[in-house]
Amino acid sequence: MNDIFGERATVAIIMDIEAALARAQAAQGIIPQAAADVISAKAQPDLVPEAAIRKNADKVGHPLVALLTTWSEVLGDDVAAFLHFGATTPDIRLTTQIIQMREAMLRFSTQMLRIEAILMRMCETHRSTPMMGRTVGRHALPITFGLKASTWMLENRRNLERMHGWLERTNTGVLAGAVGTYAALGSHGFDVEAQTMAELGFGPPDAADWKGTRDKHAEWGCLIAIAAKSMARMAQDIFLLQGDDFGELDEGNQEVGSSTMPHKSNPRKATAIIGLSRQISHESGVLLDWMVSIYERDQISNDSSLASIATHMEKLLAAAEGLLDGLIVNPENMDRNLGRSGGLIMAERIMFELGRAIGKHKAHAQVREAAKQCKAHHVSFKQALLDSPEVAKHLTEAQLDGLLDHRSYLGLAPQAVDRALAYIRTCRSHATTICLRS
Repeated sequence: MNDIFGERATVAIIMDIEAALARAQAAQGIIPQAAADVISAKAQPDLVPEAAIRKNADKVGHPLVALLTTWSEVLGDDVAAFLHFGATTPDIRLTTQIIQMREAMLRFSTQMLRIEAILMRMCETHRSTPMMGRTVGRHALPITFGLKASTWMLENRRNLERMHGWLERTNTGVLAGAVGTYAALGSHGFDVEAQTMAELGFGPPDAADWKGTRDKHAEWGCLIAIAAKSMARMAQDIFLLQGDDFGELDEGNQEVGSSTMPHKSNPRKATAIIGLSRQISHESGVLLDWMVSIYERDQISNDSSLASIATHMEKLLAAAEGLLDGLIVNPENMDRNLGRSGGLIMAERIMFELGRAIGKHKAHAQVREAAKQCKAHHVSFKQALLDSPEVAKHLTEAQLDGLLDHRSYLGLAPQAVDRALAYIRTCRSHATTICLRS
C-alpha cells in the first residue's frame, strides 16, 4: 500500500488536487489561465524532493505548507501566488484521503474477486464430496465440502457488494473552505468545487460541507473489518479441519513448524489471517472514534490508521488467496470422520422414518434412548436400534442399513452449491467497473 499511502504517493495526489483546483478557478476567471497551466504542468513529485519538503517542514511545522512552500520555489513567485488559492488544508487532506481509501478499496475488491474465482472452482470440484457437518463443536449431519466452501464464497460476495456500495456513495472530495461557507472562494465557490471534483474524475460534491464528520472513514474501516473477519471465519474453519485429529484439509505448508519438534508443520497462512483480522478490527475502532469531533472540525485524528488498516488488509487477502490456492482436500479423511460416531449422525433420518409409524415426538424419544444405549454399552448405533423393541417393530435390519448410509443423506447440498454458483456467475456477469478517477 506504500504506492497509495506512502509519502511520495501522497505528495502526488495532493499536487493533482491542487492542479485540478487551479484549472477550475481559471475556468471561472478567479486566477489567470497561465498560472493554472504552469501549476498543472509542474504538478510532478520529482520537482519537490522529499529532503526539501522535510527541510521546510522543520521551519514551518506544517506538512502541507511545507509541500506548498517547496513547490512554490519551483513555480516562481508570480505563479505561486495562485497556488492553493482560497483553499484550506483540511479540504485538501480529506480529498486526498478519499482518493487513497477508494484506491485501496478497489485493490481489495480485485483481490477478493480472485479469491471468489478460487472458491468457485472449489465448490464445483467438491459439490458432492461428503464431509461431517458440525454444530457447537459436535457432529451434526453430513454436508458436502462444496456446501461449506459456498458459505465462504457467498460471504465474500456480500463483502464485495458492501464495498462497491461504499465506492458508489463515497465518490467525491470537498472544497468548502475553513468552516464550510466557501467564503474564500467567493460567489463561485459551488462551481469551483464541482469543477475541481470533475477534474479529479469524481462525482458531484456533497450537498453540504462534511469536514466535521467522519462517517465516510468509519464506514470504510468497518467494512474492511467485516471482510477481514469473514476471511478469519474461513481461516479458522481451515485451521481446525487441518488439525491432526481431523486431517480433512491441509495448507501444504512444508516450512519448519517448531524448533524442538521436527515433525510439526504449522498452519501459517490460516493463523496469519486470523491475527491480521484482529488488528484490523481493533484499528477500525479508531476510525469510529473519529466520528465524535469538535464543532465544525477538529485535529483529533491519526491519518496513519488508514494506511495501517489498508496495509494489514492487503496482507490478509494475499494470505487468504495463497491459502485457498494451495489448499489440499482429503476426501478419504472426511469419509473416515463421517464414520467415527458409528452411525449416530444418522439419528435424524432414523427418527423421521420411524416417525411415519409412531409420530415424530415418540420417535425422537426412542431414537434418543437408542443413542444413549449405544454410548453406554459401546455398541453400534444399528445394534442399539435393533435392540429396541419399538424400533425393531417398524424398521428391519435391511431398512436400517440403507438409512444409516450417510452418502445418501446429503439432502439438497449439491443442488444448493449449484444454486450458489449460479448466483455468483450472475453477479460476475453483471458487474460494473467503478472507476478510480481520471
